[in-house]
Amino acid sequence: MKRVYFYIVVGLQVLFLAGMAYSYYAMDVYGETIRLKTAPVDPRDPFYGDYVTLNYEVEQIPEEKWVGESPERDEVVHLLLSPNKSGIYELTKASSHSLAASDDQVVIKAQLERHNEQLNFYNVSIGLNRYYVDEKTGRQIEQAGGNQEVEIVVAPWGQKKITGIESIDR
Repeated sequence: MKRVYFYIVVGLQVLFLAGMAYSYYAMDVYGETIRLKTAPVDPRDPFYGDYVTLNYEVEQIPEEKWVGESPERDEVVHLLLSPNKSGIYELTKASSHSLAASDDQVVIKAQLERHNEQLNFYNVSIGLNRYYVDEKTGRQIEQAGGNQEVEIVVAPWGQKKITGIESIDR
């Protein structure tokens, strides 16, 4: 009987790991690709190598784009994003409640970091603020300034990942 329980536990662990791997790759098939404007900074991690810290424009929410009551710190926030004429997604509105998106819009989840009442904005994090790059390329990305676009895939179940970063000349 102990052997049966052992195989069940091992089988469940294998299924869990396979499900995690499948969900990561299924994002490419079922997810929607969006582009966000960012301003990267180039730090270095001695264990993981070069990466850039990304700050997105959609993470700064003016109070006039907020819908509903003000959330508490670390609460989940829903951001409704719409593409502009250049194809870059911009914040349409934000709320602590679920938002409905039309065909060209996307809703992503973020976490409230703080509410600055003096400057009338909310600061949130979409959770994609670190992107690892090839060694000695982080400085080049940082020197491109604020003219950077990040390509993100957003799955229907809410998972998201960065698929690329590039400099733009617009």
